[in-house]
Amino acid sequence: MSERKLRVGIIGIGMFAFKTHAARLKAMANAELVAISRRSPEALAGAKEVLAVEGAYTDWRELLDHPGLEAVIVATAHRIHAEPTIAALERGLPVLVEKPMALTSADAWAMVRAAERANRVLMVGYNRRCVGGWRAAAKALRSGLLGTVRQLSLTVSYNLRWFWESTRMPAAIFKAVQTQSYPPGWAEGRTDNLEGYWRCDPAQMGGGGFADTGSHFVDLALWLGGAPAVEVAALAASPGLAVETNLGIQARLANGALLSLTSADGVPAGAHHLTVYGDGGTLTVDWVKEPDMAMVVHRPQGRENLAAEIPDTNTTAAFVDTVLSGAPNLSPARDGAHAVALSEAAYLSAAEGRIVKLEAPAEG
Repeated sequence: MSERKLRVGIIGIGMFAFKTHAARLKAMANAELVAISRRSPEALAGAKEVLAVEGAYTDWRELLDHPGLEAVIVATAHRIHAEPTIAALERGLPVLVEKPMALTSADAWAMVRAAERANRVLMVGYNRRCVGGWRAAAKALRSGLLGTVRQLSLTVSYNLRWFWESTRMPAAIFKAVQTQSYPPGWAEGRTDNLEGYWRCDPAQMGGGGFADTGSHFVDLALWLGGAPAVEVAALAASPGLAVETNLGIQARLANGALLSLTSADGVPAGAHHLTVYGDGGTLTVDWVKEPDMAMVVHRPQGRENLAAEIPDTNTTAAFVDTVLSGAPNLSPARDGAHAVALSEAAYLSAAEGRIVKLEAPAEG
């Protein structure tokens, strides 16, 4: 007997979705990509040809009517995640929405409520939730490896500042883009001109690099910390640019733990460091890319490496498994909404110079 295949559509078949979600679905035995949408007719036609999908639509609303559609991945720009996500959930379709799930907590909680009303899966595309090492760390912290967690310190860096420094893409990055194999309609006529690109617009991005890449680290901190933020204070630096490049955030979590998060943009060789402080010891993690993580536990009885005994997966496969077999939702929508709320509060605190207090909507 052949394995049941989940019929999935992708709303927003851009470069990221093409290289990740579409490629994974095409390779999976228990899922098939049956429909895609994109506003550009030329790019859509190229993607349809390469991916050999049944349906291709310039309007995502038409994609929701595709015959036999069973689940949706929303991979549009951040600012337009909410409407198609809610519409799909109201149709009874489970959804994997890319991160951040929204630019505002109001939109994020509206998406959560839609999923709860429909009793359907809503997963957020935080890929670190699928990394075995991080899953092992979260499991160990929950099991009391360090006793009660009192504080977390997370320092991260990345290099996205060039989006706002010039209307031209840096030569090295443009060269890398040119070597990518994208469908017809995407590569033709591509230049290094960034004018009009949504990621270069703070209003559409929700801020600077922290609103995008930084969202991953906000989710990681709250996940490992075990609770959402209830108080947030932040300072920002924006050296001559329209957006922040550096952020220093302090937060108190609902369980009493304190969080310090430092985000630095414009660092060519970005690296990250995490320390979790508990009553019984500390966990330190240093990494650039997850496969090279060094996770070390320091306790009175000595120092040991934390073994990543949980296998890696990815957001696409995890979503399909959750929908088909009821596997745990590795990145629940409520957690995604809490990440949006912290980021929103950090920007508000930095702008107004005050501590921002948060209160999450009740369950149900």
